[in-house]
Amino acid sequence: MDVHLVRTFIAAADTGSFIAAATRVHASASAVTERIKQLELLLGARLFERDKRGCRLTQAGHRFMEPAQAMIRAWETGRSRVNLPARYHHSLRIGGQHALWPALLIPMLNELTHARPDIAVRAAAAAPAQINRALADGELDMAFLYDPVLRSGIRIEQLVADRLVLVSSRPDLEWREIFVHFDWGESANAEIRARMGDLPPAGIQLDLGILSLDWLTSTGGAGFVPERMATGQLHEGKLAIIEGVPSVEFSPFICWRASLDTTICETLIALARRHDTHPSAAWLAADPVHCG
Repeated sequence: MDVHLVRTFIAAADTGSFIAAATRVHASASAVTERIKQLELLLGARLFERDKRGCRLTQAGHRFMEPAQAMIRAWETGRSRVNLPARYHHSLRIGGQHALWPALLIPMLNELTHARPDIAVRAAAAAPAQINRALADGELDMAFLYDPVLRSGIRIEQLVADRLVLVSSRPDLEWREIFVHFDWGESANAEIRARMGDLPPAGIQLDLGILSLDWLTSTGGAGFVPERMATGQLHEGKLAIIEGVPSVEFSPFICWRASLDTTICETLIALARRHDTHPSAAWLAADPVHCG
């Protein structure tokens, strides 16, 4: 069966629209329609009901979803393994939100190459929406991000408890006058607005991840940042928490496919939790997560 047909089916089911699916799979809307027709012909069943609002899975479509995801995972695993050198016995595809790479994922992967030299790794940094989609589509085995999406076949555990706090590198100034908006994702942004009401207009809006701390300390400003990520700057006095301002829960999570090898999963989680000595990475200390 053509893997493009299966990818298109999953995209249409996930987006609820053939037009949106076309954008995801880089095809025209007519090509998506034709692929779905071909797939339905091969399976001998109608997979979608369509109307002006979009498309929705039929009972047959729901039953096909899990096998379709398994097919994509098998294809991706086979493609990643076929040209590996003989010394690699396993392959692992990891995705991480940009903010988590400097203090967590880079040192974690560095140690992984020594702890498990038999594992070939393909890693990428991306926005949360892209990571969640890639995990659902079987293109990733494990992901580290702040805003995971609950899906069948995906296991999710909080890596550590954290929160967004308002900090300033110029506590002598009124924070509203030097406020900078950092984009931590729509869920976090919405929660901040709900707790704070109308925020001051921000002339600067940035999506910098951990580099937000460098921006604040070098330019002088105030903004919401993850507290544990800012541990070093707070201890050194480069940043100060603004008292009396509500905080927002904002914890990093680790997500992995239920089919992922348990020993590999446990190795990655153990390595992720080991990096708690660097000032910017002190937030990684936490209770262990168990796979299985």
